[in-house]
Amino acid sequence: MAKESKSIRVGQFSESPVLAVARALGLDHKYQVNWETSQVPSSPGQFQLLRDGEIDLAITSPDNVMLYATTSKNPLNEQLGIRVLRPIDRGLGLALYTSAEISTASDFHGATLGVDVMSSGFALLLLSMLRQLGVDLQQVKFEAVGATPKRLEAIVVGGIHGSILNAESAVAAEASGLRRWATSVDVTRHYLGTVLAQLERPINEETRAFLELWEESTHVILSSQAEELIELLGTSAPTLASSAYVAILQSEDFGLFESSVMSLEQLSALAAIRGEAGVYAPTEDQLGALLRAGL
Repeated sequence: MAKESKSIRVGQFSESPVLAVARALGLDHKYQVNWETSQVPSSPGQFQLLRDGEIDLAITSPDNVMLYATTSKNPLNEQLGIRVLRPIDRGLGLALYTSAEISTASDFHGATLGVDVMSSGFALLLLSMLRQLGVDLQQVKFEAVGATPKRLEAIVVGGIHGSILNAESAVAAEASGLRRWATSVDVTRHYLGTVLAQLERPINEETRAFLELWEESTHVILSSQAEELIELLGTSAPTLASSAYVAILQSEDFGLFESSVMSLEQLSALAAIRGEAGVYAPTEDQLGALLRAGL
């Protein structure tokens, strides 16, 4: 009798290129792992789903992990046990984009910028970018719009003036003629954009196979010629199959991590961004504990 395939529920903000390539390569059959993905509405929504067992894994910002794993001062008012399974990327082109109405730094005064929620890592990175541009944050309006694709749509239709975008939304922003003002690299060379996380518990057989699949798919993405990768993405995720998106994936500044090891330096850079914003930031001891929980 054939061995029954495993199934994992993954909550994500936008389509994962790693899973798209894994599907195109047939790695689900090789590792006997099935997965289903769902787009989460926001960071609080994602961690509520994870807490309640409605998703098994979260593709999320490590800043979100710090906020929910090291304190109860978060939108859920609850500290969760979270285990980071591996780092994923360096931000995938994470940058501040605006409509043409914002043509100088002074135009940000009175502008409305969209965020997921103000406590999210992307929102705090946005604040750092604005400070570097010399913008008075007291003169900017911030509106909770939701996940990255929703923020891009809000800019295009004129509901907001700008937001921080990445991945396919950043590619679409460039194609739409939106202006890019600053990137994650301008804030820190050690930016960690996305991680794969689960509740703090032993890694089961299904998840271990999923991690092996993830590692192989990542290696293929980073070692393939651009044309080959575009062809692979085209079979399972046509919206990602562009030279601009592939360039981001393979970029040393913004792209995927082949290593499965997350560093204290990466977490400390995120904690420093939080500290600069004057909001809760975990201590070095707390960051060390979070690292150890992922081993």
